[in-house]
Amino acid sequence: MTIEKYFIPDFMDLQRESFQRFLEKGLIEELNKRNPITNSEKDLEILFYPEYYKLCPPRWNSLDAIMFSKTYSCGLYVPTQITNRKTKQIIFKWVKLGDIPLMSKRGHFIVNGAARVIINQIVRGPGLYFSEIQYNVDSLKKKPFFRRYAAEFISMRGTWLRLSIDKEKMLWAELKKTPKIPLIWFLLAMGLNEKILFQSLTQPKRLLANYLDYLSIENFFVNPKSQNDPLSKRVFLRELLLKTKLKSYTKKTLLETLNFKPSVLVSDIYADMEDSNETKMGSQDNSDLEKEKMEEYANSSSQALELIYSKITNTKKMTQLNKKVFVKQGQKWIFKKFMNSRTYDLGLHGRLSLNKKLSLSLPLSQRTLTMYDVLLATEHLLRVEQGLLGTDDIDNLKNRRVRTSSDLLQMQIGIGLLRLEKTIRSKFSIKQVPKLHSFFSTKPLNGALKEFFGTNPLSQFMDMINPLAEITHKRRLTTLGPGGVSRDTATMDIRGIHPTHYGRICPVETPEGKNAGLVNALTTFARVNPEGLIETPYYKVYKGQVQKQAGFFYLSAENEEKSVIAAGDLNLSKTDFLPKGLLPVRKFDEFTKVPRKEVHFMAVSTIQMISVATSLVPFLEHDDANRALMGANMQRQAVPLIRSEQAIVGTGVEPRIASDSGHVIVAKSGGLVGYVSGQKIKIYTFLSKY
Repeated sequence: MTIEKYFIPDFMDLQRESFQRFLEKGLIEELNKRNPITNSEKDLEILFYPEYYKLCPPRWNSLDAIMFSKTYSCGLYVPTQITNRKTKQIIFKWVKLGDIPLMSKRGHFIVNGAARVIINQIVRGPGLYFSEIQYNVDSLKKKPFFRRYAAEFISMRGTWLRLSIDKEKMLWAELKKTPKIPLIWFLLAMGLNEKILFQSLTQPKRLLANYLDYLSIENFFVNPKSQNDPLSKRVFLRELLLKTKLKSYTKKTLLETLNFKPSVLVSDIYADMEDSNETKMGSQDNSDLEKEKMEEYANSSSQALELIYSKITNTKKMTQLNKKVFVKQGQKWIFKKFMNSRTYDLGLHGRLSLNKKLSLSLPLSQRTLTMYDVLLATEHLLRVEQGLLGTDDIDNLKNRRVRTSSDLLQMQIGIGLLRLEKTIRSKFSIKQVPKLHSFFSTKPLNGALKEFFGTNPLSQFMDMINPLAEITHKRRLTTLGPGGVSRDTATMDIRGIHPTHYGRICPVETPEGKNAGLVNALTTFARVNPEGLIETPYYKVYKGQVQKQAGFFYLSAENEEKSVIAAGDLNLSKTDFLPKGLLPVRKFDEFTKVPRKEVHFMAVSTIQMISVATSLVPFLEHDDANRALMGANMQRQAVPLIRSEQAIVGTGVEPRIASDSGHVIVAKSGGLVGYVSGQKIKIYTFLSKY
C-alpha cells in the first residue's frame, strides 16, 4: 500500500489559508458594506475603492517585533473619494484606515511582543432549523408525551426569530425580550395579505387558531366548573358565543339547535364577544370569560403593525391618533429587526441554506429576511407537525460552521469600520466642510482590533512548550466563546461524539473536566472549506476497484450522508481491488457489512479519524480510550531536550510535526547535501531558481 504520511496536508494550512482568504475577500467585503457614506442632505459623499487597497511593508519584522515588544502589523491604505455636490468638487486621496496585524509563516500573530493564536470556533450555522420538544404532561395517562414543534431562523448578526406551535395548536412568532406575537399578525406585518396567505398555505385555517376557532366545535357541552384546563374553557367559550349569537341558552348541543349556521365569519368575533358579555350569566361563567384573553383579528398589514406595536409597548387603550403613530412605529420596528442589512445579516451561508431548504431562488445578495422566507417556513413547520418532513439534528456537522481566524478578524474589522462611519457622520454635521484627511482617524479600527486581541476569549497566548503544543493549539476547535455555548449550561448531547465527526473531529483528544467535549481537535487529514464546513478525504471506489490515481475526494458531512464508506485498513490486491466477501462499512451512520461492489468510497488512512497529537500514540487501538486521551494531552506538556532524540517507538508522523511547526530549518528545495557545519548546510540541486 502507499505510505499515507507523504499525503498528509500541511498542518498549518488551516490558519494560513484562512488569513489569505481574509486579505483577498474578507477585507474588501467589509469595506463595501460601508460604501458610500453620505450626510443627511445627500450633498456630501465619501466613497471607498476597496478593490485597490494596499498594505505597506511592516515597520518591524517578526523577530524585531518580539525583541521590542511591538505588534507585527502593516498599514492599510484605501483610495478614497469625497464628492461635494454643493461646490461641485471631487477630491481623491489615499487614506490610512489603521494597522492590520499580520500572520507569521507559522500561523500566529505577534501582538505587543507576545505570540497569539486565534482559535477556530465551531457554532450553529446561520439558516432555518426545525425542532421537536417532548413534554411529559401526565404520567398516569396512556399518552404521556406531548409534542411541540418550532422553526428557528438563526442569523449571523441580529435577532433570532422562532415560529412555534404551542399545546393548544396555536401558531406564534417569538423573539427574545419581546412578548410572543400571533403568527398571522407577523406574516401580515411582513407585507403579505390575507389572499396570498390563504392561497399559499395548505392549512390556512391553522393561522386562525389564535382567534376563537369555532368552525371546529365538538358535539358536546362542556361544564367549566368541572374542567380546569384551558382547552375545555376555550371549547366552552366558543359554544357560549355561538349560543349567544343564536339566542339559545338551553343546554342543547349545537347540532340540535335549529338555527345553527356552521360557517361563521371570523370578523364577527367581536360582535359575539359583546353579545356574550351583555348576557346575564352566573359569576363562574363570567370569571371564565375574563380569564380567557382573546387576540384581536387583523386582516391588513396596517392593522397587524398597529396590534404588534401595541402588544410590544403593552398599550391597552387605542385612540385614532394612536393608531397612525403605532402603524409607523410598527413598520420601523419590523424593518429594524429583520429588513435592515446593518442590523440583520443572514450571511452568504445563511442565504444559501434558506434557498436550499425552502426551494427558493432569491439572489445571494439578499442577506436580510423576506416575507417569502417566513411564509414558506410556516408551511414547512405545518408539514413537520404532520410528520411529512423531518426535524433537524443540531449536532450534525452539516448544521455547524467553523469560524476561522479570517471570519473572526472580519467581524472585528466590521465593528471598527462602523465606529469610523459614526465619527465621519458626526463631522458631516459641521457647517464648514473639513479637509479630507480630518475625516479619518486610525483610532476606531486599531481600537477594535486591540480590543479583540486583548479581551476576546478566542485570542489566546500561544502554547509554546514544544512543537506539538503549538500545532495542537492552532488546530483546536471550540464551541465556547462569544456566540457559542456556555460551559455551565452545555448538555451531554453537545459534548458527545456524533457519527459525522468521523475523519473531521478527533474522538479522543479533548480536555478533562468542565471543558470535556466542548474543546476539540481537528483530525489529521481534515480541512475547512470557504463555507466553514469541515471536509475529509476519501478514495473513490468503482465496481470494487479503489481509484487511487484519481486522487482525494473531499466530502463534507452532507455529501457523505448517503455514501457507503469502507475502512482505510483493508488489504488491496496488486490491481487495487477490494477483497471479496462482505466488508465492514459505514452506511447511514451505522456499521454494517456489504459486498465490494456496493462500496462508494474508501478511507485514505488509518490515522484519518484521529488528531495530530493522538496519532503520536503508538498502538493506539490497544489502549483504553480514557488512557489514550491522557497520553495525547500529556505529550503537549513534555519539555524538549537541548539535543533532540528520535522516538524509540514512533508512528511516522513525528518528522511532519517538527517541520510543519516551523521549529526545524527547512530547505526551499530538495537536493544532495554537500557540506554540513555548525553554521551552514550546503545543498546541491538541479533547479537554478534557488
